[in-house]
Amino acid sequence: MEIVYDIYLPGCLKVTLRLRGSFMMATRDLLVGAIDFGTTYSGWAFSFLHDFQTDPTRASVKQWHSGSGILVTEKAPTCLLIKSDGKTLEAFGYDAENQYRELTDTGAHKEYYYFRRFKMALNKKLGENLDRKMTIEDEMGKSMNALNVFAMAIEFLVGDMMKNVKDKLTSAIGKDEVHWILTVPAIWTDAAKQFMREAAVQAGLLTSNLTIALEPEAASIFCRHLSVDTTISGGNTSIAKMPVGTRYMVLDAGGGTIDITVHEVVSENSVKEIQSASGGGWGGMLVDKAFENLLIDLAGQKVYDVFKRTETEDWLDLWRDFEVKKRAVAPEKTARVNMKFPLSFSNTFERVTKGKLLDAIEASKYASDIEFGGDKMKMSASLFKSLFEHSIGKTIGHVTSLLRDENVRKITSILMVGGFSESPMLQQAVREAFPGIDVVIPLGASSTILRGALVYGHSPISIRERVLKYTYGVGTTSKFREGIDPEHLQTTTATGKRCRTFSKHVERGQTVKCNEKQVEKGYRTSHKFQKKIRFPIYASEDIDIRYIDECIYIGEIELQLKDPDELPGRRVVVSMTFSGTEIVVKAVDEKTGEDTCVFVNLLG
Repeated sequence: MEIVYDIYLPGCLKVTLRLRGSFMMATRDLLVGAIDFGTTYSGWAFSFLHDFQTDPTRASVKQWHSGSGILVTEKAPTCLLIKSDGKTLEAFGYDAENQYRELTDTGAHKEYYYFRRFKMALNKKLGENLDRKMTIEDEMGKSMNALNVFAMAIEFLVGDMMKNVKDKLTSAIGKDEVHWILTVPAIWTDAAKQFMREAAVQAGLLTSNLTIALEPEAASIFCRHLSVDTTISGGNTSIAKMPVGTRYMVLDAGGGTIDITVHEVVSENSVKEIQSASGGGWGGMLVDKAFENLLIDLAGQKVYDVFKRTETEDWLDLWRDFEVKKRAVAPEKTARVNMKFPLSFSNTFERVTKGKLLDAIEASKYASDIEFGGDKMKMSASLFKSLFEHSIGKTIGHVTSLLRDENVRKITSILMVGGFSESPMLQQAVREAFPGIDVVIPLGASSTILRGALVYGHSPISIRERVLKYTYGVGTTSKFREGIDPEHLQTTTATGKRCRTFSKHVERGQTVKCNEKQVEKGYRTSHKFQKKIRFPIYASEDIDIRYIDECIYIGEIELQLKDPDELPGRRVVVSMTFSGTEIVVKAVDEKTGEDTCVFVNLLG
């Protein structure tokens, strides 16, 4: 038996889906490519439709080799080395790290841009500005247009994947024939998601072939296919074996953000969201920041800045070694943590302050916790582990607050995914904080999002329902009520005095079915010979809203009207879909009957 129906993907692309057996397939998706663009690490993977139908977990995943040839990972550092023209990408990932390090030998690195961990620039709150002209600084403080940097990274990942695809096929295939999945944090704003879409389009992808996937959702649906022996949890809990109605929390801990949502099992291969995504910028980078603050506390901001600028190679080596130690440290460790520590740091301290670094340490609060021997820094286990306190504290505190909700209290398990979930420190903290809840950690937690994005690309019906984070609507006008409505919101149109009000389409906490429009509303023109109608879109964390100044403007849609009418009152019916990963808007001009897809501009 085969069931056929249509859905509209972002950009109003109509796609025919067919239900065969237990999977929903998009007929055009013979090849799905996924890009996991992470704060600290990124990667790509692809899978063919026939492979997916045989085994949904089967995927071709890029294996990245570090310069030493010893380390092989499924994701590479999100690092870009860009030439001085600001247009040419010299290297990406481990190659960018290694080439930049080599350039520091001659001082030639000053002629390049070196970007790392820049994704957090898009981690904005509702109402915070995000636009196409935004700039970001590289590691040495030089600025570039952010959209260009993101586009270069995506273009490299796309090109690198296509080279591998072509090596595996006897016939040619182009990137326009691939259904691309680009992952983003679920807690991101709609503007940040649009920013990533535009960066991907600038990188050469067709918007009609591109789907934005939410990171914790991708990980969740991938783990619905994993058996218990593919986890490192130490128990017998399997997300795949959970019966219908079971609820579990997805804790996606990345380098930049901690992204948390709650899912309920709907069927063998699908889930629904019962708690909207929440979290914050509490990922592994907070541990890095704590270590940087410790160095600054020891030596001073000026010494650290001079060391970074003048001894860049040693600065890079210091952070590489710290990353290794950060990943390995465990809660039970009691012995001191030994790190390579460049002598140039001590020399820089002496040059800048005319004093001795050892004397400064002995006079500080770290005297009993830090000691030096040759080119080694020996840090007490307690001090090193304290670097995790802020990140872990924020995460545990947030999960604790979520568990106060009646819907969330019913969870039986916490699924930990993302690169930072591989940290023994975070794993143990979650287990100790929530002893009555099973903690499930899949093998290769850092690549579950990448692999899950492929599952989502082949089977978008895997996510049945979502819970809205915000109340959404459009700005409109209603008859002005003297003595009731605020005077500053009064406006005059061809139909008299009007008040600028909020027309709600959906509200925060509302459960919506995926790929179905939520509400349809009619609006009328207010001027003679009106050639276009504009709808400003607003969002709010509140539910009961009447006026536009009670919410936040996030963007607008604009519809051109053919054959303008002499009198106002021409009706346009607008439907918005907020259940997908992006806002989709359709408008029907009742006069012409035209069904139009409307571009939503959320970036100013």
